[in-house]
Amino acid sequence: MSKAVTIKSPVTYRQRLQWLLWSVVPLLLLCYLLGFRKTAAVISDYHKNQRLQQQGALMADSMQVFEKKQEAVDRWQKQYLVDSSRLDGAILASINSRCDALGLQFKEYKPLGTSAQDIWTRVVTVEGTFHKILQLIFQLEQQEQLCRIASIKYQHIKEGDSEVLNCSLYIQNVVNKK
Repeated sequence: MSKAVTIKSPVTYRQRLQWLLWSVVPLLLLCYLLGFRKTAAVISDYHKNQRLQQQGALMADSMQVFEKKQEAVDRWQKQYLVDSSRLDGAILASINSRCDALGLQFKEYKPLGTSAQDIWTRVVTVEGTFHKILQLIFQLEQQEQLCRIASIKYQHIKEGDSEVLNCSLYIQNVVNKK
């Protein structure tokens, strides 16, 4: 009886290199994927930081505009407080006393501000008869000469059975800046 013995053929270097190649390919693929993910993450962070920088620049511009407008409002309020306390005290006292004497009702006072020519304008609204309102206008502008009446707006209002005449006087003064 003869026994057949099978001898394994020796593994050549070429076969070993192929095995090694097939075992290295997954390692290279794994390294490539990890490196690609990292690169993609870096690129994503870069774009995100660029967007944030642009938003920050826009926000900084918006804040500058807001601060400029806030400064303008603050300047206007300071100017209003100085001008109104200097100019309006005597005029409001005179209008109020004249309205009481003539039987008119003093309804509203509203400052409109200072023009580029340094003219301080306000709106004063009174309620009463046409004749009494004309007397008030004459006393303010001609007798006392406290202000100039630039414009007058009459409004006839009917409230139930009674009729009321509202008159808005646009009064002006020149601001003396010292």
